[in-house]
Amino acid sequence: MAEYQIRRCDRQLEGGIHPETHKDLSTTEPCVFVDDPKRLVFPIHFSGGGPGEALVAVGDTVSQGTPIIKCQSGIIHVASRAGTVIDITDHAITHPSANQSASIIIEPSGLKEQSYLDPLVWPFDADSLRNRAIEAGILGLGGAGFPSFKKWSDGTQTLIINAAECEPYLTADDTLMRIDTHSMIRGACMLSRTLDIKTIVIGIEDNKPEALEAIEDALKESRSDCFFDIVLLDTKYPSGSERHLVWLTLGIEVPTGSRSVELGVIVHNPGTLAALSRAIDGKPITDRIVTLTGEALKAPKNVIAPIGTPINHLIEATDTSPSSLTSITVGGPMMGYAVTEFTAGITKTTNCLLARDVEIPPESPCIRCGACATVCPIRLQPQQMVFALKGGSLDLAVHEGLGDCIECAACNAVCPSHIPLAEWFRLGRFEVRDQANEQRLASEARERFEARNARLERIAQEQEAKRAARKAKTADALEKARKAREQTA
Repeated sequence: MAEYQIRRCDRQLEGGIHPETHKDLSTTEPCVFVDDPKRLVFPIHFSGGGPGEALVAVGDTVSQGTPIIKCQSGIIHVASRAGTVIDITDHAITHPSANQSASIIIEPSGLKEQSYLDPLVWPFDADSLRNRAIEAGILGLGGAGFPSFKKWSDGTQTLIINAAECEPYLTADDTLMRIDTHSMIRGACMLSRTLDIKTIVIGIEDNKPEALEAIEDALKESRSDCFFDIVLLDTKYPSGSERHLVWLTLGIEVPTGSRSVELGVIVHNPGTLAALSRAIDGKPITDRIVTLTGEALKAPKNVIAPIGTPINHLIEATDTSPSSLTSITVGGPMMGYAVTEFTAGITKTTNCLLARDVEIPPESPCIRCGACATVCPIRLQPQQMVFALKGGSLDLAVHEGLGDCIECAACNAVCPSHIPLAEWFRLGRFEVRDQANEQRLASEARERFEARNARLERIAQEQEAKRAARKAKTADALEKARKAREQTA
């Protein structure tokens, strides 16, 4: 039995809101597997882990687990089902940009052919675990998609399992903690033992009693010697953001511009740790739990779906016709984004598909009520930032704290003028990143130009030195010849 304690969080989240959670919509029915779709879609550059390259060609036959994409970060994505690569072409993707991307299209064969990795046998070192995470395609499954192995550094003292799942409607993590608790606990223990982490903290909101009970049962059955500190959080949005979770559970404030890993704290999603447990056994990520919810769906539920499954196939799994919907939100109502092309395939970070009919009121001028500042968990002044962005002053918006915004959209929820504040901030942050990238490229170009000029100048100097040496050598030879003639005369 693993040792553990359960305690109530003694800190309060500054700002934040208490929205209707609507979580019962998708948890009344059991989680089920969906039938394999007719086609699977895998974006080469937007599957998580950065831009990638295809490892397969049209006509190739693949097994479940065959590597098909390698990303610049090293992350490998695999085929989620056995089948045939029928095309590699531009295709709609599940991404806030709404762009298309070169994608691998696989037609499942229905066969159970599997191509898995060899299991890791304990004891193994941190490098072996990092390599396994790369081979198995382990990403942050909470939505960010950051390569997990990049967080695993020496000197880490604490692992936090982010079990808050504070956004309304989302229940994928809650469902995983109920039905696959042992994998989550085992993944956390294996990571902790490998990195010599002293403490494992589970931050969970107090509206998940079934998940909490399942965690207790799993810990009682576990033979691990790890200690688990279970912290019950008040149900308040956005208590599950990384910065706030570290503060609520540990009392550590992550400075502006820093990450928790720099303070010796790793934060992982329950699904990420469960996937790590399976990866140790040799199984890469091929499926994930997706919450299918919203009042516009006839039968909301959680499903286990192959990565690459088209959105329309999942909509049909809720007894709902895709043609009855004009758009669907990927993620929750606060931080999700709308998708209108339902042939796009889900990726590893697709935790929820939300369908609901929401009338968006027209935007009115800001009345300077200050409600947005009151609920901002980062203690920013959203009205000042949006004024700056609307006025074209990106530098002023950055000065007001745009870089610290976590895009939680709590400000949107309380704005009486219905100003899409979070959307403005998201666009502003994209522009900041674009400018930074342009500056980086310009700096690299300038460095290349200066290096080229320096190289050409060096070559010119070397050539001039060689010419001078040859001229001196010739002059010396001529002088010697002149003296020889004079001596024989």
